[in-house]
Formats: sequence, structure tokens, C-alpha cells
Amino acid sequence: MRRRDVLKALMGVPFCVGVPLGTALAQGPGAPRVRVRRNDPGWPSAARWEELQRATRGRLTEVRSPLDACREGASEASCGTLFRELKNPYFIGDEVGLTQTTAWVDAWTSTPSAYAVAAETTADVVAAVNFARDNNLRLVVKGGGHSYLGRSNAPDSLMIWTRRMNAIVRHDAFVAAGCGDAPQPAVSVGAGAIWGRVYDEVTTRGGRYVQGGGCLTVGVAGLVQAGGFGSHSKQFGTAAANLLEAEIVTADGAVRIANACTNPDLFWGLRGGGGGSLGVVTRLTLRTHDLPAELGGVFATITATSDDAFRRLVGDLVALYADKLLDPRWGEIVTLRPGRRMDIRMSFHGLDQPAAERIWQPFFDRVAARMPGDFAYQIPPMIRTIAARHAWDPAYLAAYAPGLTRHDDRAGAPAGNVFWAGNLAEAGHVIYAYQSRWLPVGLLQPARQAALADALCAASRRAPVELHFQKGLAGGAPEAVAATRATAMNPDVLDAFALAIIGGEGPPAWPGVAGHEPDLAAARRSARAVSAAMAELARLAPAAGCYFAESDFFAPDWQRAYWGANYARLMQVKRKYDPAGLFFVHHGVGSEDWSADGFARLAK
Repeated sequence: MRRRDVLKALMGVPFCVGVPLGTALAQGPGAPRVRVRRNDPGWPSAARWEELQRATRGRLTEVRSPLDACREGASEASCGTLFRELKNPYFIGDEVGLTQTTAWVDAWTSTPSAYAVAAETTADVVAAVNFARDNNLRLVVKGGGHSYLGRSNAPDSLMIWTRRMNAIVRHDAFVAAGCGDAPQPAVSVGAGAIWGRVYDEVTTRGGRYVQGGGCLTVGVAGLVQAGGFGSHSKQFGTAAANLLEAEIVTADGAVRIANACTNPDLFWGLRGGGGGSLGVVTRLTLRTHDLPAELGGVFATITATSDDAFRRLVGDLVALYADKLLDPRWGEIVTLRPGRRMDIRMSFHGLDQPAAERIWQPFFDRVAARMPGDFAYQIPPMIRTIAARHAWDPAYLAAYAPGLTRHDDRAGAPAGNVFWAGNLAEAGHVIYAYQSRWLPVGLLQPARQAALADALCAASRRAPVELHFQKGLAGGAPEAVAATRATAMNPDVLDAFALAIIGGEGPPAWPGVAGHEPDLAAARRSARAVSAAMAELARLAPAAGCYFAESDFFAPDWQRAYWGANYARLMQVKRKYDPAGLFFVHHGVGSEDWSADGFARLAK
């Protein structure tokens, strides 16, 4: 499909490319200091809400969380069924009043908006933005709903729910508006699409690769704006680095195109500046790449019988990574757990199975040589490859690798509604604690490897330590590093070999529901353990930043941690396109101007 055909498909919405910022934005200094809540005198009347209903062609709905029924006396059986459904990310995603994370203890609890516009067109988004601005409402945007920090929900707010804006269109020769670049393969994606659908369209059907996220039910728009990592980021860069163009509704209600040639400042801000702060993205166009012939994985779980043995194991892994794995071909995760356990779940491309086996065999031989005295396999080593075109094909995975995925178990659910079995734990979960830190590549120098191994072992005695190797660009392809350098993300990512994540979580829970309340004591013990564990790594990398989408809700220095020196430039973009602060998310650009809940502007 040609690009002009895509534009025609957008329901006739006018494009305001390059429109000057209007009078609504010029009101910034005199904007109201407190947003209205449902019971305030300034809350819109029923007649005003009906105007929005008409403007959005019946797509406005009053929101109620399904969980409220359990607080109000629903039967134990029906509540038990509901809490089981909270382990299905598709059920959660289809419910306007739910989010994929139920709560973060002592931080936030998922709370539905008062009203939501279930947007299907850009015109619906424009109507909702104008209504929120003109009525001084707290505005929330939700696509996939995968926000650990609660950025896609708020009480007494108007939500723009983009889940139905999920069109996916492949291009053989895309040229961004106003640019004279050579045409290139790309894919345009609606803001509400999830990555599993995009991979199926681009890779299974189209035979190409698009850089997205690892979890199949994560929303495309949120991940791209956060920066966005997938298994092969070291080869292809972040998702933000692959953004070619975005359509966005800004605070004045204008529909703008943002790319390298048109509104380039806004385009830069959207590439890693964090979703929900600069406007409502309605469509993104991403570069696609030649698909590798094969993708592969390395799997094993090893336990050690003593601290000394575990320290040797971790030291061997660090040495292996520094010597053989620090290159564009390798990604994914090794987890070090209390109880002296190492889970290896690595991915690779650009190698056949025998080549990957040769790289890992010396490591596994050393483990085998010290069995059973020092080590035992809970899961023996397994190295496998798959034709890359089948890597996200739901039918193929169900037939040949049924243990890798779970299916949406609701009656009549589409066959393509699958998610990775490894993501089951986080469906509907309650976060107890969560911290991350980029680990600089200098820690892999021979003289520093011992200190790194010691710190990793000390941290893992307190809480699980996940090393996400694909979430650092050190060792990556030069093109990937250069493209990511041009985004708004903290430059620390360029020098990091991995993102260390330490967290704790519990099953779905809801305050006030007997038998399903969060375990506060366990949560606070976990939070203390996570902080103590991360302190071990912080001593080695005290100034390292972290990732906007996966970080500590309570981080005190979040501006520097997320964006480093780029934050000042992001604030300039924010003040240009949203000086009145219509768009607010927790620890988003400009959020320091507001109270923690986003309702009151702070005096200055």
C-alpha cells in the first residue's frame, strides 16, 4: 500500500503539519493551578459529556473496574474466577478499567478513570484532548496498559484508550513527509497495536524484522516512546531508534506529523522521551530490516552447592560474556537467584546451532567437570535454532513448541492471542519493589571482572538479579549504536553491556477484597531486600542511569537517570508543545511541576 493510501484511510482527519502553536497553548502561564475532580463544582455537566459522546460517535464510556464488584459483595466463586482471569493479559487488555499491573505496594493501585474514549480514529483523540484541555481535566492515555509505574491510570480522569487503533500496514518504499530520503521498507502501526500482532504481520507474513519489545502483549506506542528494547537490540538498535515518523495530537488539538524533516524537535522527543508527556501518538512508522535466516536460544538452569562454587560459576559467566558474547549477535537474560541458582535464557542470531554450541561448550564443560560436588543441573543445557520466519508465528509455536506460549483461554478468543509462558508471572501482578541500573562495559575489563562477579553474587543472595544483555548497546553494531545515540534516551545506554533489574512481586491482589488483599508485610520485606541488593551494584556503577519503562517508582534523581544531559532539551520540547502541562505521567518530562497525582500545579 502506498503512503498516500494510508493517509486516506485515516477517516479524513485533517493533517496540521507545521501548524503554529495556537492560543490554547499560549495560555500556559495563566493555566488553572488545580485540575477538577468528579465531585468538584467545575466537573463537566452531563450535557457537556454528551457533547463529547456525540463528537466521538458514541465512543465515550463511563468506566468501572471489574474488581469493584468483589469489594461490593460479589460471590467468592465469581471473584475467584475474576482473579484467575487476571493471569490472562488479553483479558486485562480488553478491559478499559484494568491495567496489566494491579498495583505497586506503597506506590499506586490501579484505579479506573471516570470516563474513557475508546478511540478508533485520530478525530476521536482530537475530540478527547480538546475536551480535557477545555474542561481542565486530568488526562490519561492507555494502549497496552503495561506500565509498571502506573502511568496509564488515574482516578477522576478522562482516558484516551487507543486499543482499537490497531491497524498494521507494511510498506515496500516509505518516505517520510517532507523528506527526500531514499524509499525504504517500513511498517505503519496504530497506537493501540501490540507487538505480537506486529511481529506476526511483519515477520510471519512479510518475511522481515521490526525492532520491538520482548513481551507479545506490550503496546507499540508506549514501548517506542520509552526507548524500547527487544531480543536483538544490539544488532538493530532500540525501537525508538527505528522510528521514521509519527502522527501525534498535541495539547492544542492539532494533528502533527513528526519526523526528521517535519517538526524534528518533537520527533526527537518522541524517540525515547517517554510516552504520555508530549502528546497522544496515534500512528507510528518503523523501519523494517532484512530478516536473519535463523534465531536461536541457549537454555540451562544450574545450582551450586556452596557460595564459593557459585562465585566461580558467576565469574566464568562474566568471563565468557566479555570474551565471546559481547557483540551484536547475543541478547536476553541470565538471572542469578537466592539459593545459588543461575537461569540462562539467552538469544542469538547470525549463528547456526553448531557455532553457538562451540561458544558455550567450554563453559558447560567446566560445570560438568565439577558435578556432582559443586553443581547440579535443574535444566540441562539446550541450544536450539528456529527459522526466523516462524519465531512469532502462533500456529507454528503451538504445533512445535507448545511449552513456550500460553493461549488466551476465553471462549471464542482468536487463535493468535498468545503470550510467552515466561511472562505469565507478571500478568496482573502486584509489584513489591523494582529497580534497574545500566552496567557500564568497563566492568568487563579483566581487572574489574572479579569485583563484578563478587557484587553480582552478593546482590543475588538478597534478591533475584536479572541481567538483560539486550538492554545495553555496548558491543552492538555501529549502526545500531549511532541510531540510538540520536534519540532522547540517556547516553548511558550506549556504554552499558546490560541492564540489571532487581525486583519482587506477588500475585494479583486488590485492597479490600477478602482473600485477595496484597501481602503488605511480604512486599515491604521484598522492597528492603531489593534495595540492599541494588546497593551492591551501585557501588560499582554509582552514577549509572536506568530505563524509563523499567525503574524504581521512588527514584529521587529520575531526570538524570532516565535522560542524563538530554533532559534540558526535552524540557524545551515540552514547553513548546505543552506549556500548560496537559500531559502528565509519573516521572515524565515536566512532571516535577505538578503534585504526585498530577492534579495540582506546584507553586514556584
